Amino acid sequence: MASLTSWKFYKEVETKILWVNICAHNLEGVTISINKWWKTRYPAYKIRIVSKE
Repeated sequence: MASLTSWKFYKEVETKILWVNICAHNLEGVTISINKWWKTRYPAYKIRIVSKE
């Protein structure tokens, strides 16, 4: 059975930090996908991934 995954992000412009909140049981595949998205869309930002569980 596939697990449902939801995530949203918040961008801090002054500090150049991208906060990503994830709600999932298996974070490994999700974080790899988000990492690829972040590097192409916001390469100048630092990323902080936080699990909601």
